[in-house]
Amino acid sequence: MGLRTSAINAFMRLWNAGPGPRGRRLFEAARFSRLDTDFWGGFGSADSEIRGSLRLLRNRSRKLCRDNPYAKQAKRTIQTNVIGPRGVQLRASAKKADGLQLDARRNKILEETFSLWCRADTCDVAGRLSFHGFEQMIAGALPESGEGVIRLVRQPFGNGKTPLALEIIESDQLDEMYSGISDRPGHRWRLGVELNEWNRPTRYAILTRHPGDSELGAQQSEAQRHIFLDAKDIILIFLPDRVGQTRGVPWFSTVALTANALAEYEKAHWTKKRVQASSLGWIQTPEGELSGDEVVNDQRLLNTEPGSWNYLGPGENAIPPDFGADDGQYDNVVRNLLRRFAAGMGCSYETLSRDFSQSNYSSSRLSVLEDRDHWRVIQSMIIQQFHQRVYEEWLDAAMISGVLPIDTFKDYWVRPERYTNPRWQARTWSWVDPSKELDAIKTARELLLESHGEQISDFSGEEFEAVMAQIAHENEIKDSLGLPLVIDQKANQSSIASGGGPQTPGNDSSSTSQQS
Repeated sequence: MGLRTSAINAFMRLWNAGPGPRGRRLFEAARFSRLDTDFWGGFGSADSEIRGSLRLLRNRSRKLCRDNPYAKQAKRTIQTNVIGPRGVQLRASAKKADGLQLDARRNKILEETFSLWCRADTCDVAGRLSFHGFEQMIAGALPESGEGVIRLVRQPFGNGKTPLALEIIESDQLDEMYSGISDRPGHRWRLGVELNEWNRPTRYAILTRHPGDSELGAQQSEAQRHIFLDAKDIILIFLPDRVGQTRGVPWFSTVALTANALAEYEKAHWTKKRVQASSLGWIQTPEGELSGDEVVNDQRLLNTEPGSWNYLGPGENAIPPDFGADDGQYDNVVRNLLRRFAAGMGCSYETLSRDFSQSNYSSSRLSVLEDRDHWRVIQSMIIQQFHQRVYEEWLDAAMISGVLPIDTFKDYWVRPERYTNPRWQARTWSWVDPSKELDAIKTARELLLESHGEQISDFSGEEFEAVMAQIAHENEIKDSLGLPLVIDQKANQSSIASGGGPQTPGNDSSSTSQQS
């Protein structure tokens, strides 16, 4: 028995023989044995674990997004499904004085004015990103950096008059190394965030320069190293994993090693295949190296071309390369590693790999629906932390500057909750099987399980009133042109099956017989 084993056994005897419940009853996962001595869990808080790992996790995650196609696809998938091509749409929900009906006039003004502010010229301090661009950047920062940092700058930019604009800050500039006692009584700095006694953020320590952006000849004093911004001017967007967590952790943290192992395995496989395809064989000779041979890096080379014949010298033998048989496990290894990668990212294997060769309709539909629930969770988090906060700040700024007509919104300062409770419509998805799902939607409405408005909102994201008004307008145009309001699909199908044409106002069997 070795010294290491003896020490482990002695520790186990002391641990299991201790007084009280600890020595008599333990969860199986809390016991130690010689087979799991390396399975130790940390005892630190969430922030203590983050402090020593955050910078390396961010750097590795960004490297994956630069070099690994699967990581790039995972980031692109999050941006596409969470934000989509149109972004999260504002649906103002101000009601009339009776509190029952929506105030269409005021809501239209709010939506149109906010949409004008969302342009890049007025929304971004740098004039590059529209509000939709900020949404995409935040969704992309979550897997890479674990958090998005937005600064609210209270002054107009571009041609706008609203004293509010946004600045996106890379999370590296929120100095996670800045910790300690604050100059404010009862406050403390933790990972670049000043917290009060209730762990509510009060200030943020922002580096004036990105720590990885060094300029030759530029000197910076300690006093110029940070700017301290009030919490009301910073929006820190992240999804916490533990209680008391102050900063976000990159979502790639659980899959970084898997992604790197997958990349290295593929590189080794391709290298082997490349060497096999490039190596024609070796020449064995009893004389050793001959004078006049081409020697490169102490190796004698014989250049060959496709379709050429080469004569061997006396005593030389050609030996074909033998790399051994292929184990045939490449596809299985890649597929299993990709499943592990997808599980860590919260999406299906098919979504991440774009490989639908081994899936059927039922499994694909199940995975798609589960993915969409995950995207909705992320959408809700971003809406609560970013969209709602920005909208409330914009309302105050627009009212102060007079961008919103004061006479129309004269009760805003008395009843702000009338205007600060909009509905944010995130992107939706089309049906997986339209025929089956349309039947299910119809049945749900007939059984009063869902309202027509809920179904319209889930499918297109539009308001019930707006859709009905649009349909009524289209029906007026159809009626003026003598077109049917609703096309009878069953009548068309039966007419086509019997050899007739589709049932339209100009192609009706009854009218044709009368004319003949």
